[in-house]
Amino acid sequence: MPDNEPFSSKQLPSREQPSSALPSRLTHYLADHGFASKRLTMRPIDETDQALYRRLYCDEKVMRHIGAPLTQAEADRAFQTALSQMNRALSGAASSCQYMNWAIVEQQSQHAIGIQGLTWQGEDRTQAEIGIMLMPQANGKLYPEEAMGALMEYAYLKLGVMRILANFAAKNLATERFVKKLGFVFDADALPAATTEAKEARQMKSCFADSHHYKRSK
Repeated sequence: MPDNEPFSSKQLPSREQPSSALPSRLTHYLADHGFASKRLTMRPIDETDQALYRRLYCDEKVMRHIGAPLTQAEADRAFQTALSQMNRALSGAASSCQYMNWAIVEQQSQHAIGIQGLTWQGEDRTQAEIGIMLMPQANGKLYPEEAMGALMEYAYLKLGVMRILANFAAKNLATERFVKKLGFVFDADALPAATTEAKEARQMKSCFADSHHYKRSK
């Protein structure tokens, strides 16, 4: 797994500047798997984010396209699992983590406004699923594109990911709009095969973004 390379410049070094028709959102790296965009800082989740998890996972409006809101106890269990995984990554075992999660911090207010993360399936570390959850007050500011775009670039440039998958409810048109802005393309072949959860699967859209959007400059 590539090491983090903290630096103070507001721009990525020329050797890692993504060459893409899509705008770059990642502006600089921070220590210990942190990174930033123009308006947001993405830092690994820590013990202080338990209340943030509760606000997100227990909120009916936030969860309306994801599933039933969790109870506080369920949200706390989810948080502890996520924190354990991220602490493992920070200890140098990122290549064996099932997922990594970051708190999204608004730089102007210094308030955490959401979380986003990557999930790997099995031992293939070249493909990951991406997800994001934002507090309702963060809507309408184009934060999803900025935060997720920066995470995509970080995953491609620093975590060895080559393909990113986004699953979301077909009726979630807002998510469909912003993932298209990030270069995702609908792939019907990627939809789960018929199972006991076939009904739910048909309500999901699978989109892929390939790393050619963010190839390193020669």
